Amino acid sequence: MIRRLLPMAAFLILTMLVILGTMSILAQARKNVLLTRLPDVPRLHDGREVLKQKIDARNAAVRQCLNRPFGKSDFGELAGALGQIYQANHFYDRALRCYRLAVEYDDTSPLWFYLSASVHQQRGETEAMIGFLKHTLHLSTSYSPAVLKLADSYFKADRMEQARVSYERRLHLVPGDPYALMGMARIAMDQGQWDIAETYLKSAISSDPEFGDAHRLMAEVHEHHHRMDDMNRSLERAAQCSRFYPASDPWVDDLQDLCYDPEQLLVLGSMALSRLDIRTAIEKHFARALKIDPESPAANLAIGKAWFMAGEWSRAYRYLIRTLELDPASDQAYFHLGLIMRKNGNLQEGERLFLKALELQPDNPNVHNNLGVVFLEQGTYPRAIQSFQRALDIYPEHLEALYNLGVALWASGDSRAAVKQYQHVLNIKPKWRLPANSLAWILATDRDATVRNGEKALEWARVACQGEGKNNPEFLDTLAAAFARAGRFKEAEHTAMEAVTSSRQTGDEELAKEIEQRRRLYQSGNAFIE
Repeated sequence: MIRRLLPMAAFLILTMLVILGTMSILAQARKNVLLTRLPDVPRLHDGREVLKQKIDARNAAVRQCLNRPFGKSDFGELAGALGQIYQANHFYDRALRCYRLAVEYDDTSPLWFYLSASVHQQRGETEAMIGFLKHTLHLSTSYSPAVLKLADSYFKADRMEQARVSYERRLHLVPGDPYALMGMARIAMDQGQWDIAETYLKSAISSDPEFGDAHRLMAEVHEHHHRMDDMNRSLERAAQCSRFYPASDPWVDDLQDLCYDPEQLLVLGSMALSRLDIRTAIEKHFARALKIDPESPAANLAIGKAWFMAGEWSRAYRYLIRTLELDPASDQAYFHLGLIMRKNGNLQEGERLFLKALELQPDNPNVHNNLGVVFLEQGTYPRAIQSFQRALDIYPEHLEALYNLGVALWASGDSRAAVKQYQHVLNIKPKWRLPANSLAWILATDRDATVRNGEKALEWARVACQGEGKNNPEFLDTLAAAFARAGRFKEAEHTAMEAVTSSRQTGDEELAKEIEQRRRLYQSGNAFIE
């Protein structure tokens, strides 16, 4: 009996060994297939060693996972994490390859579907993006950024009804959301429903008065209804708003923390600066770029310019000087150092630095304009006029240079030319309070009787005193002088008193005394002549 069982046992053992061997071969084959589906690690040079280390660590984690028993979600999560660092550093093809494995092996996580959609968005592949967004929302019904992104994608694909439904879904999740309200307005405008569009835009602007794109669309609505004054006001309001930036999207925004490419970090910092988010630009992006590559002149320049924007001139100075140590041909470093010297009252050093910047980049209108300001502040008016005109030769629509040229012409004693220059500026930007006030002052107070014009002075003084201008004591002083020049002395006296009060509230007692002297002239029926 035992002799009969031995061959049977041997057969079963042999069979088991064959099965185990086959399973081992299949497991190895499966591992080999997965290895071929992982992207190759890119070759990285030029100060990107930190990025290489981060990619290598995540790549090794995925591959080591294949050397031990693992669950599907474990491998999928590791593959997705590798995709995240690729996407954060703009290796989009590699990111997508990782995300394909992630959604296959970790298909209960909405994150991998959503990040796949965001990569397709970067590549302009709307239909692929829509598919991944629908998968995302199937797994995470309340992630509102995905709803907004899907709505915008439907709109771009001209699928208006689906876009409308998605915008309404976004508004249900985020009541009063200006992005969704603007989307609904765009659909209404596309369908010729201008009154409905106006209602949505009013709600968007009420929700976020600084939403410039809503003001621009409102200008289109006003133009359609032939309300040209309203159109101009909406365009002017749009111009006062900060640049458009996308809605908050944490799943994508968090990828910025995985960016280790110094060049890309500088781009992210510049984007933050465009939103006037100086602290984020410096602390989250520029500082990290500098930590990765301390010898980078571009990173030192970027953080120096950002600290200058923040008004931290001593900090800015340190980084700008370091920029020149690393790159003696940095015209931007010389320019910003010149700005610091000018603001600190060191006009001769500012002049030297601006001239050095122009040696390196002779066609920068901003440098010519600021050099002109230095000459203006030193009282060398012909050289100031020459610098402003050079800036305008390079860039004829440089508004600051246009205004500054008017100041220089007036300071040099050429009131007629100054009046023409200010009129030219205000033809371009009719509601600009600063040149309006300067023009009004000349028209009200110039010694040349052929230049003075009370009614025109009143017209431009009122422009200057619109909005916040009514709280400016200098603008009120000009308005008082304009009233006096027009023979309206009671109104001149009353406005001068307002200017005196406003001056004292701001702590400018010297200006208050000057205006008080003019008020007494108006009280006695005399206009002021400078």
